[in-house]
Amino acid sequence: MNSKYKKPLPDTDLHYFDVEQAIDEIEPGAYAKLPFSSKVLCENLVRRCPPEDLTEALSQHIYRKQQVDFPWYPARVVCHDILGQTAFVDLAGLRDAIAAKGGDPAKVNPIVPTQLIVDHSLAVEHAGFEEDAFEKNRAIEERRNEDRFHFINWCQYAFDNVNVVPPGNGIMHQINLEKMSPVVQVVADQDSDAVAFP
Repeated sequence: MNSKYKKPLPDTDLHYFDVEQAIDEIEPGAYAKLPFSSKVLCENLVRRCPPEDLTEALSQHIYRKQQVDFPWYPARVVCHDILGQTAFVDLAGLRDAIAAKGGDPAKVNPIVPTQLIVDHSLAVEHAGFEEDAFEKNRAIEERRNEDRFHFINWCQYAFDNVNVVPPGNGIMHQINLEKMSPVVQVVADQDSDAVAFP
């Protein structure tokens, strides 16, 4: 983490990074014009980008350019079962390759907390007006996807930093907003200060 724009959050034991100051030092008034998603990305840059690259990285957002890559350090990853499963297949394959070379496969894990939500496999065979339609459709889903669900469940226990939300609990966006997202993350930085960020 950087420290230049780190400030204490009044009346708390937390710190935050003053993204508005960092951006407005480059272009006065630019922060107020940024979309919310850019403000979140810029906060990530102010907190984590190497200081020598910060101005150039922030300028990408201020001036709506795409000339250089900039670092992205997500606090967590949320994925649905189709794409998330593909990533976990790659991680499992990497574990096999590490083991074949004599390494410790248990060291292969997602770096940040990863939440996989199973919500993309349900095919509706029984309409909602039918009695017990949900239970009937779930039974069909379990039967059709038994091997896939077994692998996804294995991932939850085999890898560190993985949480699986099983099928039948809702859609990814709803579950993320209502049950999983802390909205504000809090982590300790290199100075052991608790830093809050979106």
